[in-house]
Amino acid sequence: MLDHRIRIILAFVLHASSTGGLHVRLPEIQAALGISEAVYGLVLLGMPAGVLFGSLLSPGQIERFGPRRVMALGLVMATALQILAALAPNAASLAAMMAVYGVFFACTNVSINVEANRFETRHAARIMSLCHGWWALGFLATSLLAAGCIRLGASPLVQFTAHAAIMVALTATLVLPMPDSGTPGQPQAHRRFAIPTRGVVLIGLWALAGILLEGATRGWIVIYLRDALGAAEDLAALALPAVVLTQTGGRFVADALIARYGVVTVARVSSVLLGVGIGVLAGAPTVPIALLGCLLVGGGFAITMPQGFAAAGRRPERPPTETVASFATLATMIGFVGPPLFGLLAETIGLRAAFALLLPVTFVSVAMAGCLNPTRSG
Repeated sequence: MLDHRIRIILAFVLHASSTGGLHVRLPEIQAALGISEAVYGLVLLGMPAGVLFGSLLSPGQIERFGPRRVMALGLVMATALQILAALAPNAASLAAMMAVYGVFFACTNVSINVEANRFETRHAARIMSLCHGWWALGFLATSLLAAGCIRLGASPLVQFTAHAAIMVALTATLVLPMPDSGTPGQPQAHRRFAIPTRGVVLIGLWALAGILLEGATRGWIVIYLRDALGAAEDLAALALPAVVLTQTGGRFVADALIARYGVVTVARVSSVLLGVGIGVLAGAPTVPIALLGCLLVGGGFAITMPQGFAAAGRRPERPPTETVASFATLATMIGFVGPPLFGLLAETIGLRAAFALLLPVTFVSVAMAGCLNPTRSG
């Protein structure tokens, strides 16, 4: 019999699986539909638009039906909608699918973080960073499985259909038996759109450097090593795995470190580590030193998202469903705007200087770490 904690962790893994395989196969779908790069960029905007909308609307649904039911429906629907992506006849229908997919993805994202927050509050135990560490492993595993499907010649339709069937079975056996937390159906004093409050905005300021660096490294770090440092393609390709390696490892040890030293201390050390990593990365004269910078940067923003969600869930001004959802909204907006702005900056002053200009943002993270102190009573 699986305990509650294990079921929450497995829900994070299932949520990661609902996106890892899709993003590996989307370029294949783009090519099959003959969508140009410019139009494809517009198609991809459907997902963050849906995520933003879903994050704003999810608190009411979670309070009404409970996190367990919302995450179960979201997992099944987000996976099933991928079948429509494989069947999309044109760019417009693919963009519409991505938008609807983003809504269910966001509702699941908020509900699993709310459930993890409620578990931490009830049991006085830290599990949020561990959950996000398993999310990263689930994303990696599903991406590798999707790559294997490509190698075996399985079409996106076959992969997505099989994935949806497996998701239904796993959701029924792993998520639905999860005990209810909270009181679904009870009216709440604060039922509204999940607009970030002042407290959540302060948490967002602390998380700003980590979110920006995560987006910048995912989109540009391989290009930086290749173009700015002259790394060969195979060597430059090691940059992103180096970032993900320490990000994931950091999440697995963060809860123990926070329990021992406190979340504010760990957050400040992480922000300093992120700043050092940026400095090493931006000033790297050789590829090996740049890879060292990648390892430092990944460890520096490892706790950004999990502890951002955890701190938002402890804010006293609104129910956890709303504060968690509002942090998700804020993080989505930063993640949506950050990479294009970084790209514009890199085109203007160069990638090395663009990375260097992110260093002062880590000073803000150090200064704002105090806002992570728990304030919501158990």
